[in-house]
Amino acid sequence: MPQPPRFPLIDGFDFAGAGSSMRGAWAAGEFPRLRALLHDEAGSVEYELQGACDEIGRHSLDLHVVGRLRLTCKRCLEAVGVELREDVTLWLARSQRELDAQPLTTEGPDGIVATKDMAVRDLVEDQLLLALPYAPRHDNCSAQGSAAPAERRTPFAGLRGMLRVRNRH
Repeated sequence: MPQPPRFPLIDGFDFAGAGSSMRGAWAAGEFPRLRALLHDEAGSVEYELQGACDEIGRHSLDLHVVGRLRLTCKRCLEAVGVELREDVTLWLARSQRELDAQPLTTEGPDGIVATKDMAVRDLVEDQLLLALPYAPRHDNCSAQGSAAPAERRTPFAGLRGMLRVRNRH
């Protein structure tokens, strides 16, 4: 039985129009853009991709990504495990012009330009990059309480004293 290609390519419109599905897993270190953001290459990512076509003929891809990665805690610089779970629907456009013609909304599917050779690994990696926390850190980081909290001072604290002096005259 032939093995599926290690890094599969799909024709976006054919895949979606046929309602095809695909699933697989990769080691965290197999994502070139993500690798630079990892503490180390431990961890793995599983994905499931489902093609669909809605009632008005719009093609889309439903992507489900689950993974556990090791990022660097921004407080102590040690490894911190991060669980990621992303579900996204990607509406397929035939050109950038078609994509740009769609109104921008905060709800509904994101749009991408589909090609004959869409790299599934790139679709998964894009979602992982979007899901990463901006500043990962441990919930109870050992570096958190190492310094005494500084006295809180607002930028307008000096004005309060000036107003008191002015009101006394």
